Amino acid sequence: MKSLRVTGLLTVLILLFFTYACQKENNFNGNVPEGQQRINIRLSDNPVNFDAVNVDIQRVEVLVFPDSCRNRSGDQENQDETCHHDHDGDREDHDDCAVWDTLAIRPGIYNLLALSNGADTLLASGLTVAGKIKKIRLTLGTSNTVIVDSISYPLSLLNGNNRVTINVRAEHIETLTPGDLQVWLDFDAGMSIVRVSNNHFVLKPLLRVWLPSLTASIKGKVIPLNADAVVAAISNGDTLIAIPDHHDGRFKIRGLRGSTAAIFINATANGYRDTTITGITLLRGRDTDIGTIQLHN
Repeated sequence: MKSLRVTGLLTVLILLFFTYACQKENNFNGNVPEGQQRINIRLSDNPVNFDAVNVDIQRVEVLVFPDSCRNRSGDQENQDETCHHDHDGDREDHDDCAVWDTLAIRPGIYNLLALSNGADTLLASGLTVAGKIKKIRLTLGTSNTVIVDSISYPLSLLNGNNRVTINVRAEHIETLTPGDLQVWLDFDAGMSIVRVSNNHFVLKPLLRVWLPSLTASIKGKVIPLNADAVVAAISNGDTLIAIPDHHDGRFKIRGLRGSTAAIFINATANGYRDTTITGITLLRGRDTDIGTIQLHN
């Protein structure tokens, strides 16, 4: 995750069930077939200061390097886990053993801000041939919008590019049981949405892989609600943003790296004062509850 400006960070957590080519499955309750593996993807976020961020997801694919090809060249372990954009068409791995497979998903518009403070949803499901997951590729439609102050604005795709590819490293894949894997993605809306002018927004998706067991979370509650607070967690050079729930003031920020964090609460309304909390201890794979923060005039 990257350091952000005031627009904040949108964390998208995707848990995918990958589907092996030409062998789509609807019932995953049984054992994983020999020679295959199941991977789960769920979608979640930590919100940014928009009313809604609607992303049109039309296709999800995965690049698998099968176990049968493990001894061949081209199995690179040290690739960066951040994403890149496909400017020249199919510029993926040229190894003829690696296979792109299309997943079974429910294509359509996902309001990422509806999946806040620890919530998530299933995005896709399936099986893939047993092997290393090398890349994930999302194909976006054209019905992307952002809502600001109750007004909807179209999100143009940067240079018309509708695909984004995320590199995946072995250490960022969670093994639930043998043959059952999870991949988690982080969607940085603060860096992905560019405001070109008052009425023109551009979408350049920035995603990277993360793993809950290797990162920490902070949760708490901010009152009063009419302070319209924005919560920023700063750790290990990264700044992650959350908007407390409008009903009860609760918030949760996931994906923090490092052993300590500072919380900055920006009170944006009604004359309430900002508050900073430092020296918060972080534990990998655990939530740190900082309790209720009372803001004052």
